[in-house]
Order: sequence, then structure tokens, then C-alpha cells
Amino acid sequence: MKKKLLALICALVMIFSLASCGLSTPDTVGKVGDFEVSSGLYLLAQFSAYQQAAQLAGTDQDTTDVKAFLKATITTDADTGDTALVKDYVAAKTLENLESFAAIDARFDQLGGQLTDDQLQQANSYAQQLMDQYGSTYTANGIGLETLKAFEQLQLKHSLLLTLVYGPDGESPVDDSDLTEHLDSQMYELAYVNIPLYNTSTFVSASDDQKAQMLTLAQQAATAASCSETQDGSVSEQVSALHSAASAALPDIYAVLDSTPAEDASNVQTELLTESDLTGAFTQDGAADAVRGLVYGEAAAVQYNAASIILMMRIDPLQVSTLDALRTQILSDMKGDELEDALTAYGSTLENNLSTSAMNKMPASKIVNPSSSSNS
Repeated sequence: MKKKLLALICALVMIFSLASCGLSTPDTVGKVGDFEVSSGLYLLAQFSAYQQAAQLAGTDQDTTDVKAFLKATITTDADTGDTALVKDYVAAKTLENLESFAAIDARFDQLGGQLTDDQLQQANSYAQQLMDQYGSTYTANGIGLETLKAFEQLQLKHSLLLTLVYGPDGESPVDDSDLTEHLDSQMYELAYVNIPLYNTSTFVSASDDQKAQMLTLAQQAATAASCSETQDGSVSEQVSALHSAASAALPDIYAVLDSTPAEDASNVQTELLTESDLTGAFTQDGAADAVRGLVYGEAAAVQYNAASIILMMRIDPLQVSTLDALRTQILSDMKGDELEDALTAYGSTLENNLSTSAMNKMPASKIVNPSSSSNS
């Protein structure tokens, strides 16, 4: 009876994380600067570091076998050939992540930042969405909802730092003329219609000859949409011209694959793209260059990935939105890397008062990878 009672008490104590029969998880692992690192944030930083290492894994390395992968070697820089033991890489990246958390929090406070109730609610809502989507993985790795809330609040502070540092009233304000120049030369507002290179009923892909035929028809539609009157017109007139050209061309384009367009197939969407968006999404040869070569009001059609043609027109983003509405997006593209470098440098100067003994109770070998947790 005594043994059963002792086991019950021990189990209850473990549940409430106060102590256990020789096993416990600390509430915190110490501080970086004035930023207290909860055990949950430490585990999240470590889990993220492991995922960074997994992205560098070779084709013959199994990242779901965590203990084995931690003993493996990965190439950390393809250009120089630098390598690292995964265990060491994860430890270093975990510390970098924690320093980044601390730097974001400290700089936000230094610049007088304060999250509003609405912003806190937004961050908490994002955290709940993450938990709803990936809760089993987070739970398996000791990461709870409160940790995700703290993380999302840091993410929001990170975003707001762009304005606090580079905004009109910021520490190092960027002039509106510089923002406008960057928007005009390095970002691309597109009005576009996507054309699938497969039969939308049977999902049979187009042959190379069919793709070429469809692209020729789409390019004829682009020519029709980008007459001189259109280029000199308003954005609404330009979008209307693109819609009309698409409506006229799509039946013949879809007919190449014995298909018919849906009623909304010619609806025009708009999106502001950055250089990185172009290189990431426009994967076919010459597709990204075609976008870069467009002037406002000019249309073109290209095959931009293996499964789609895009019939597009470049339009003036400042006829779609105001500079103030686009400010954060422009600053992110223009100054995002600079801010990251500054935060990394600042974080590395903060005093490290992390507890080695506390961190050792949450080793990377205990990580549960998403693919392995889904099978359990």
C-alpha cells in the first residue's frame, strides 16, 4: 500500500511539473540579457534549429532518426564546403535563436514599442491556429500554447521593429522618395490570370506541343491587352483590358486540351511581388526576366512553372494602394536583411546567463520530428 501511494504521489507531482521521481523540467533555462527564456521557448528554439539542420541533410541522411542524425555531419556552406557535426550545429543555432528572441524584445522596449490589445489578440490567434494545425508535433516536443503565444508576440514585435527603426518617426527613417524608388525598381505589382497547363476535368497534363500552342494564344491575348491606350490609362482601365483579353482568349486556349474555362477563369487578381518572389515562383527560363522588362500597363504571357501559364500586366502599385499602406511591405523588402543583421549583432552582445544544467535536461536527442511523430 505504501508503494502504491508513493507511486501515485510521484505521478501527480510529475503532472503538475513541480518535481518528480528524479525527473523534472525547469520552468526557465535562465536569461539572455534581461530576457527570461522559458523552457518552452528553449524547446521551440531547439526544435527550429533542428529543422534548419534537417534542411541541410544529404539525400542519404535520415532526419527522422534524431539520435543518429545528431551524430552525422552536414555541409553548412555549399560554396566553401564548410561542414559541421549536426549536434554542434543545432546547439549553435539554438543559441542564435534565443539571442534573436532577446534582441527583438530588448530593441522593441528601447524604441518605446508596446503591443496593443488588438495586436496581442492577433498574436494569440495566430498561436492558436498553429496549435490547431500542428498541435501533435508541438505537444510531442514539449511546446504548449502559451509558448506559441509568446513566440507569436515576439514575431509581431519583430515586424513592428521595421517601423520603429525605419518608419517616418523611427530611429533611422527612410525617406519616402527612397521607398518610392525601391517600389518602382525592385517590386512588381501584377494584375494576372492563371492558365493551367492541364485539363481541369481529367487533370491530364499538356504535351510540349500543346503547351507551346497554349502559350502562343496567351501571348496574342497579352498583345491585345497592352495597346498604347491601355498603357496610358488608369489601373482600372488596364485591369479591364486584361480581363477582356483573357475572356476572349481562354475558350480557345482551354480547347487545346478539350476543356472549357470556368465562369471565373478570366477574373483578374493582383499581387505585389519582390525580387525573391520572382526567383522563387517564376522557375521557367526567362519568366522572371519577362516580368522585370514590363513597364506599367504592358502585358505579357509566360510559362512560369511546370503547370501554369500566367497572362499578366504590370500596374502601378501606387494606383492600387497608398505609400503608407505599402510602407511596411516595402521596408521589409528594402531593410529586412539589414534589420536581421543588426539584431543578430546586438543579440550576440547580450550577457548569456543560461543554465547549462537546465538545458541539459532538455537535450536535442529528445526531439520528435513531425514525420516520426505522425507515425506514432
